Amino acid sequence: MKISSLFARCAIASAALLAVAGAHASVTVTSKYSQGLAAVKNFTKTAPVVNVPVWNINDNGTDWLAFCIEPMTGMNTKTTTYTANAAFTGFDSNTSVQRLYSLYYADTLTADAAGKSTALSFQLALWELYNDNGNLASGDLQVLTNGTTNTSVANSTIVNNTTSMLLAAQANTAFVSKYDFTSYAAAGSQTVVTANLISAVPEPTTYAMMGVGLAAMGLFARRRKQA
Repeated sequence: MKISSLFARCAIASAALLAVAGAHASVTVTSKYSQGLAAVKNFTKTAPVVNVPVWNINDNGTDWLAFCIEPMTGMNTKTTTYTANAAFTGFDSNTSVQRLYSLYYADTLTADAAGKSTALSFQLALWELYNDNGNLASGDLQVLTNGTTNTSVANSTIVNNTTSMLLAAQANTAFVSKYDFTSYAAAGSQTVVTANLISAVPEPTTYAMMGVGLAAMGLFARRRKQA
């Protein structure tokens, strides 16, 4: 093998690795939504209110909705150098988190009041499933369902929707879509995750129709062979 060819292959391999995980200098993080909820416990913090944030990541001109997976770490929005990992596997062994994304992530993208409320509920549910025990009434994160601030319509809706999401995510509810994930990390700032739709999961009737179609093709092929 020629030396020049070897160097060329090494360069291609290095570029591929950088595409998966690399420092993205042109990344900016801004607040998308934020809501304070009355809490009994807020992980290791002593504040009686848990602030639920939803972030917007702009990566080279493209906006992504981003959710926090490190609630004990603050966000430094002035940091502009992030390490992007397009092969984030932190959710691979957490079926409940995968189901949460499958069932509800698409609804967080709606640019209206319902989308905002869903996104805030989604973030709270993600913390429970990824960082706690999946129950708002126990564990390290406990949010009041009838607390001083959560009696407002907006806060009650967020808490009630989160409870419904947690129940569905931890049940045997069928997946409706699949996602892969990219994490963004920076020194002195919390890690956030964005999602990209891989595919919609076909309905059971679709599988049945595919099976009938394949069977018909097989029967037709056998008849042609016999003829």
